[in-house]
Amino acid sequence: MSNEATPQGWAERWKPSAVAKPPVKTIDVHTHILVPESAKLTAPHFKPEMDPRTFFSSPVTKELNGEFYKLVAAKYTDMDTRLEDMDNLGIDTQLIGLSPFHYFYWADADLAPAVASMQNERIAEMVAVNPRRFVGLGTLPMGHPDAAVAEARRVKDEYGFPGVYIGADITGIDLDHEMFEPVWEALEDLGLVIVLHPAGFTHAERMTDYYLVNVIGMPLSSTLAVTRMILAGVFERHPNLKMVVVHGGGYLGFYSARTDHAFKHRPELRQHIDRPPSEYLAKLYFDITVFDPGMVEHLVATYGADHVLLGTDYPFDMGLPDPLALVADARLTIEERDLIVGGSARRLFGIGD
Repeated sequence: MSNEATPQGWAERWKPSAVAKPPVKTIDVHTHILVPESAKLTAPHFKPEMDPRTFFSSPVTKELNGEFYKLVAAKYTDMDTRLEDMDNLGIDTQLIGLSPFHYFYWADADLAPAVASMQNERIAEMVAVNPRRFVGLGTLPMGHPDAAVAEARRVKDEYGFPGVYIGADITGIDLDHEMFEPVWEALEDLGLVIVLHPAGFTHAERMTDYYLVNVIGMPLSSTLAVTRMILAGVFERHPNLKMVVVHGGGYLGFYSARTDHAFKHRPELRQHIDRPPSEYLAKLYFDITVFDPGMVEHLVATYGADHVLLGTDYPFDMGLPDPLALVADARLTIEERDLIVGGSARRLFGIGD
């Protein structure tokens, strides 16, 4: 087995980029941190089924993941370590948000708001280390919508975060459920960008082997979540809601014609919307953790470079180790490349010089 296929290799692969940094501000919109204190606070209440990615992982995967997290712990919590890797990658600014395995949506009505508040405070402290290099994305106690609305207002007013991370389901409840309407209304009114990031797949009984709970489960989870939101009319009711779907949008950007076909021929899809689903999809944003320059070209051709953003999934094993090289290898104009590596993110998230 090559070193690249080991936890040691995964931890060491954030090397200097193979291409020169472009003469524009580069922004990574998809990175993760951990807040160990919040994990300790919730640990007494945790049950294995509350973390689908781990629950549906094979013993081999669990062992490898354990080794990996030990090797990369500093990358999730130490800002100097991150800055060194960012300099290697040619990244000027990272948007930092929680690992999805720290959402803790299952916490009760007393614990969940306290944990989210602690986590957002810690994110703000990390940003304060170097506000030019780091921008915070908040977390919300989504299992309790009233508390989520209150926390959304706090992260905007108190910390000035331009967006929030939200999972692709809330302990198995789909995002089109009516209970989340107040949250979408608040996020739309506040102008906060949603970065949709799944935490595995809740019904992954057939994905335990071969790391499929991540390889297939993650993009499938996002695809299902956004498709349901579109068909349920969430984006019709909230036309100014802004959303980035990580992992290149899952499978959304590569097979939407099938959903449009069904919309034309099946009445079930027209209960809440009267336009093809792809019209709503075109208003969303996608990062480039797709690992193939041809797929980057497809996203740009379909949605425009102004809706495609640089993202790495740093520091996870499934992250994109040389994002600038991926953009450089894609057949794009200089203007399109400049938008992807930073221009689109600057506009969407309101990031200055």
